[in-house]
Amino acid sequence: MEKLLSIGEVSRLLDIPESTLRFWQDKGIFSVEKADNNYRQYTVKDLTNIAEIAFYRNLGMPVRQMGRFNQFGLEDYDKILSSVRETLEEKIRMYTAMYESACLKSEHIKSIHDLKSVDYTYESVPFDTVVRFEYSDRNKLIRYTRNPSLYVRCMDSHDPDHDKNDIRGIIVPAAEEGDDLVWQKEKDGRFAVFLIEEIASENYRNNISEKLAILQQKHNTGILLANFLLSETVGIKRIDYLKAYVELLD
Repeated sequence: MEKLLSIGEVSRLLDIPESTLRFWQDKGIFSVEKADNNYRQYTVKDLTNIAEIAFYRNLGMPVRQMGRFNQFGLEDYDKILSSVRETLEEKIRMYTAMYESACLKSEHIKSIHDLKSVDYTYESVPFDTVVRFEYSDRNKLIRYTRNPSLYVRCMDSHDPDHDKNDIRGIIVPAAEEGDDLVWQKEKDGRFAVFLIEEIASENYRNNISEKLAILQQKHNTGILLANFLLSETVGIKRIDYLKAYVELLD
């Protein structure tokens, strides 16, 4: 005689909550017979059918389409799986971007710790193009909100405190028509880097001049690119950290 299983046994074997099994049955996705005591009894065939249903449900097949699961033909499976693949591909792109952003922030934290221990060091600039950024430019504002680390301030390293020498910019893959190009990477450019600490609540007081004074004892400098990393709260102060890339002209 074939062994019959209770809903609890099926739930444990397939790792599917009893509530989900009842929901699927109520939606007509599968059916089982009831014993004289009115309890559902599952056969091995029911078990394998539910396992297959769970497989496709875990792929993201909507419940509304699962209602006629046991009547699916090859074309039905192909159509639904094509839709599932498109959905998963979009999710992969989205989660890949989220993962890369998380990794980038972790790199920024490490960079902050490393740069706090030195006056300056030498690195290449990791981006190629910076264009002017105004908050009224919706497309660039959306780009900024998705990744604030694209924000760059461009200034003259010999007069960094002058407002006219402090241009707000954003990193882009390439300048487009209508963009105001602020900075373009050159193959032979050399840069020193240091950590900028800026306190917004104290009229954006920062250590740029102090750091530049040390750097300029050894080097003739040009443009300074201040790339935003992240912010932290220390005591009652909110500190913005930016990574300064200073062009070396010697």
